[in-house]
Amino acid sequence: MGHNTWKVISSSVRHSNPYFTVLQHDVTDADDTHRDYYTIAFPRPAVGVVARHGTDILLIRQYRFIVDEYVWAIPSGGVDEEETPVDAARRELEEETGYTAKHMDPLMHCYASYGCSNQRFEIFIANDVAPISSGFDRSEVLQVRWFRRNEIVDLVKRNGIVDNLSLSPILLTLMRGGQC
Repeated sequence: MGHNTWKVISSSVRHSNPYFTVLQHDVTDADDTHRDYYTIAFPRPAVGVVARHGTDILLIRQYRFIVDEYVWAIPSGGVDEEETPVDAARRELEEETGYTAKHMDPLMHCYASYGCSNQRFEIFIANDVAPISSGFDRSEVLQVRWFRRNEIVDLVKRNGIVDNLSLSPILLTLMRGGQC
């Protein structure tokens, strides 16, 4: 491992809300040059769920106003206070897909954008999934659909999954041949 060439001299809060904090840092870089650096700090991790039935994967269709796009993605969301990541993954799966899982196993972790944020995503594999009677949250999700392995591969090749939080665990699952 290398050594840390950036040093934080001081930090100040520029904005704070229950979901994240925007920080301004005075840092020195490798050349000992001072610069302002802004980051977003999240108090808790978020979760994502790759729900599987054999090699089929369950995706949700959403409209994301921030990027003004309709997207296919895995179910995901924040971890509430006093909630474990696995409990949050179960909750998000049920809310966003209308499915529950008998088995929820850790797959990986990743960062949404570690160049400007500490937001860590804990990704889980959901196996033995079954529909629940309440359905999914239609205010957040437009469609829920099972994709066969070849359909997922085609979707990835066409740039049909643009969310890296979804793409990374889907690719890992595909690389493992559907086995985790």
